[in-house]
Amino acid sequence: MQDPSVNELMSYYVDSLEDCGLLTADESEIESRIFEEFNIGAITFLHNINLMKLKEAGLINDQIMNQSAELRKKFLSLQNSDKWDAKSVKSESEWREVLLLADEIKELLGSEK
Repeated sequence: MQDPSVNELMSYYVDSLEDCGLLTADESEIESRIFEEFNIGAITFLHNINLMKLKEAGLINDQIMNQSAELRKKFLSLQNSDKWDAKSVKSESEWREVLLLADEIKELLGSEK
């Protein structure tokens, strides 16, 4: 299997961010988009190796790279915790931090265009 091009990698990265930020969604949508889609994206497309490829290609800057790494770290710290459920996404401060950070990164990406 061939590695994705840097443009494909950027597309997957942006798609992953779009799956994070669903405070008004119902529980089934949260479970699908955050615990399945974003989970895969955070593990894969927010990994330091992929973030570095995007930075070296000029598609993200240092700030976006660092915030993306922090988002991944915060998200992964919630796995295997008692806060790994849709109800907690809507009520726990740790999840609010994750969702707000994802929104900040999306805003930065929008201003990069």
